[in-house]
Amino acid sequence: MLAPIVNHIEICPLFEYAASEQALTYHSQFSDIAADIIIFVSPAAVEYALKTITIEMLSCTQVFAVGYATAKQLQHRGFSNIGVPERETSEGLLQLVALQHVKDKRVMIVRGNGGREHLAQELTNRGAIVTYNEVYKRHWLPLNAEQTIEKWRKQQINCIVVTSTQILEKLFALIDDLHFANQCTWLVVSERTRQNAHALGLTKVINCQGASHQHILASIKAQLMEN
Repeated sequence: MLAPIVNHIEICPLFEYAASEQALTYHSQFSDIAADIIIFVSPAAVEYALKTITIEMLSCTQVFAVGYATAKQLQHRGFSNIGVPERETSEGLLQLVALQHVKDKRVMIVRGNGGREHLAQELTNRGAIVTYNEVYKRHWLPLNAEQTIEKWRKQQINCIVVTSTQILEKLFALIDDLHFANQCTWLVVSERTRQNAHALGLTKVINCQGASHQHILASIKAQLMEN
C-alpha cells in the first residue's frame, strides 16, 4: 500500500508461494511433451519450474513471458530471445505476431494453481494443443480485517496498489468497508482489473497500463502531482 503524500508505505502480503504437490513430475512432463512453445505467466512460475528443468531442455522451444518481470527472471537464468508483450497481460501476449498462427503447435503454460483460462482458451481456438504445468500454489494468509483496516486508518493510507484481479477481490473482501475503500485511490495494472474494481463499487481507480515497477511508479508520481 502506498500513500500519495508518501508519509507512509505499508507492504501487505496476502499470500505466499509453495511448490505444487505434483512438482516432482514436472521434469518428465517437460521432457515428454517437448512443447513447441512455453509460456511463463509470472516470476514465481520461472522460479519453481527451473528447480526441475534446465535451459538445455528448452533449447528448441519458443519461450514467452507475460510481463517484463517474468522475462527478467528468465534472462537471469540464461534464456534469451524471450517473447514479451508491451501490454503485460494475457491479451497483450495474444497480440504478439508469433502467437497468431499456432495451429497444431504444442503449447505449455507454466503457472500456479488456478488462474484465468483466457490465454489457454484463445490459443486452443487458434488450433494449438495446450497443456498446463502448475509448478506452484498460493497459500492465502490469514489477516484480521478489523485490525488491518484500523492500522491503515492510523497510517493515513489513501492509495492502494493491487497487481491482479484475484488480489483485488481478496483485498476488497478483507476491507469490507466501501466508505473507507472509496477514500483511497486504487492503482491496478490492467483494464480488466479496472473494470472489475468498478463492478465492486470502487470509484477512484487508475489503470497503470502494466505491472512493471516503471508503470506503477509513473502512476504514483502522477498522483503526487495531482495532490
